[in-house]
Amino acid sequence: MSTRSGQILIDSARLTAIVELSEDAIVSKDLEGIVTGWNAAAERVFGYSAAEMVGAPIRRVIPEDRMDEEDDILAAIRQGRRVPRTIRRRKDGRLIHVSVTVSPIRGPDGAVVGAAKIARDITEEIRIQKALEVSEVRYRRLFEAAKDGILILDGETGVVVDVNPFLVELLGYPRESFIGRPVFELTFLGDLAAQKEKFAELQDSEYVRQEAVPVIASGGRALDLEIVSSLYLVDGHRVVQCNIRDVTERRKAEDDLRELHSDLERRVAARTAELEAANRELEAFSYSVSHDLRAPLRTMDAFSQAVLEDYETILPDEGRRYLRLIRGGAQKMGALIDDLLAFSRLSRAPLNRQEVDMKRVVEAALEDLEPARAGRSIDLRIGALPSCDGDASLLRQVWVNLLSNAFKYTRHRNPAIVEVGCEKANPGPVYFVRDNGTGFDMRYSGKLFVAFQRLHRAEDYEGTGVGLATVQRVISRHGGRVWAEAAPDRGATFRFIVEGRTAA
Repeated sequence: MSTRSGQILIDSARLTAIVELSEDAIVSKDLEGIVTGWNAAAERVFGYSAAEMVGAPIRRVIPEDRMDEEDDILAAIRQGRRVPRTIRRRKDGRLIHVSVTVSPIRGPDGAVVGAAKIARDITEEIRIQKALEVSEVRYRRLFEAAKDGILILDGETGVVVDVNPFLVELLGYPRESFIGRPVFELTFLGDLAAQKEKFAELQDSEYVRQEAVPVIASGGRALDLEIVSSLYLVDGHRVVQCNIRDVTERRKAEDDLRELHSDLERRVAARTAELEAANRELEAFSYSVSHDLRAPLRTMDAFSQAVLEDYETILPDEGRRYLRLIRGGAQKMGALIDDLLAFSRLSRAPLNRQEVDMKRVVEAALEDLEPARAGRSIDLRIGALPSCDGDASLLRQVWVNLLSNAFKYTRHRNPAIVEVGCEKANPGPVYFVRDNGTGFDMRYSGKLFVAFQRLHRAEDYEGTGVGLATVQRVISRHGGRVWAEAAPDRGATFRFIVEGRTAA
């Protein structure tokens, strides 16, 4: 074998190796479109093995709607022209985009006898390109329609590359005033040295936020702008996007709100001082009532009793009746003063919140009311009472007043039925006292919890008209509410909720 023949064999082997190891599909065919060569990459790209394709027409991988294309390709081969990208069909039926380079194969006499084709699957590239195009269109629409100002800067130089219409309109300067100029040379953006400093900071942190930047818009309008700048890498280039929002009105509203808060604090301080003075006066009044008013009442009661005891036999019936009326009035006035003082203390006494065992509180209230139950037939029913968060002493007063009410208005029932219990509800348990007593007309329920308002005659049922007002005051201070349901001669039910943590 000659040296030249050996070299040819070596070059042929190298060429074969290159063809087989190529990442691109390499296909050869004759002028009739019959495949004469099919490398491993072609098998991967088109899904057909070399055994399936060699000797078969290349039209096997051409979609039906592109069959005429092969004639154009063969004509182009004969004329030595290039073939651009096209679409082919894989064995599994999936269409793929391919970039094709076709070179003619010439015989010994120089005539074209076939073609060598290099095909690259660019389906993913096409998909990415289309996605980028869609993304770019979408971004451009957002950019143009945004209701915030947007500046796009060169991340290296700070030169303005783009500005959206909203910022042009907001500041009142033409687009040409921005484009091609470094952002820290735009005099209408306020402190230029500060802008240059922020741009330098952006190079390291890649994010800078500026609040209430003072700028001068066209016509001398003073604005406060919020500027948020972010640095991105786009195709290897550093790009800065500045989102700019007009916060002038918001800043003014914040200043007005701060002034309002300051004024409110002054007014609250003044009102607090007035309230403290009023409380001191009320305490002085309470002290005066407790000592100066009670003393003559006790004197009236005591001397009336003494006259009745010492001179009863010589007094006429009318005189004895007058003395008893005086005693009754003095005692009633004393009870009213006691209730008023207790009622006024409810507003001043601090709440001592803790977990309250409601069952024990009700038992303690019943002990206080033992004299009111003595000698009576009362069917007292006490159900489950979950604990709650509140002031035990004040809640005890609530139960005393509600139970006292129930005992009083069932006086003419035999048997009297008084039920104490709790109903499950949202947001918490609802405590109640129910009786089968006199009841009342719901048309007048608005008077129930008002001090000194009574729904029954004082001659029929004793009392000062302060008890239910006290209940309402205590429950209100606990953040809850109290209400009642009743009907004349069919009993009444009083319910209340205590706001706060409850336990099962």
